[in-house]
Amino acid sequence: MSDTRKILIADDSRVAAHLLGEIIESIEGCEIVDNATSGEQAIEYYDKYMPDLVTMDLSMPGIGGMEAVRRIIEKHPDAKIVVVSSLGGAQDKLLEALEAGALSVVSKPFDEDKAISVFKKLLGLK
Repeated sequence: MSDTRKILIADDSRVAAHLLGEIIESIEGCEIVDNATSGEQAIEYYDKYMPDLVTMDLSMPGIGGMEAVRRIIEKHPDAKIVVVSSLGGAQDKLLEALEAGALSVVSKPFDEDKAISVFKKLLGLK
């Protein structure tokens, strides 16, 4: 049994998903299982892969990231979801995401060190 942590990226921006991928792959023992580009896909992929961590963009096509967070947490209360947001200043949105069950927020543009620190902490890595 490998101790690899599975990460699902949910972001409709190819650039953001690529940058997140690079950040995540720089963390030893982490692998990206897939990239969802809509809220519906994020839920479907969560059920398929049962990842150790999800990075969730709030503004995506379909039901969007906020509703996807709610639905995943409803079905999987132990899900670890980090909201990735470029909604600068939209504190109420970020608060809503945390209340919906997200465990942390990483803002765009990414501060690589901060993102790595958040991901490692949630994954229980040193």
